[in-house]
Amino acid sequence: MDQQSPLAERPLQSILPALPIVDFAYRRRDKEEKAALRAEFHWGGRQSFLKALVHRQGDDLRRAGFTEQSLACLARGRAPRGFQVHHIRPLDDGGTNDYANLVLIRAHPEHEAIHRYLDPQIQNLVVGETRMVRLPQPAAGICPSPSPEAQPKPLAMALAARHLRQR
Repeated sequence: MDQQSPLAERPLQSILPALPIVDFAYRRRDKEEKAALRAEFHWGGRQSFLKALVHRQGDDLRRAGFTEQSLACLARGRAPRGFQVHHIRPLDDGGTNDYANLVLIRAHPEHEAIHRYLDPQIQNLVVGETRMVRLPQPAAGICPSPSPEAQPKPLAMALAARHLRQR
């Protein structure tokens, strides 16, 4: 891509230093198709992903600092307060609700930073139009992916504890 994105890579990379950013031909999807996929996601796709995530990656979640109470929340298909499920390849560009295209990510600052970086690049793109963009690519599952040596993250634990207190 010849031009740098409107949001410089440095702020995004300072928030998620290991996050790959790839050149990507973004093609705007039909609005009705996107709406159907979004509805499918809201009516069970997200819940199924979260339940599967806790069963498949429970140990990774613990290493990332999630408490047993947060894991129980995930097992019920609910994201802990402060976390969101993000589509790696956006639904607007042919992404799907497959687990391989979903990641549990903190709403702030990670999810917000990804969209502050990507959204200006796709602004004013019309259905069927393609534009080269720089697309942040977190790995499916948990973002950031904890290493086996990772210590529990105080922020994740604090968010989970706050979520439980407010229930």
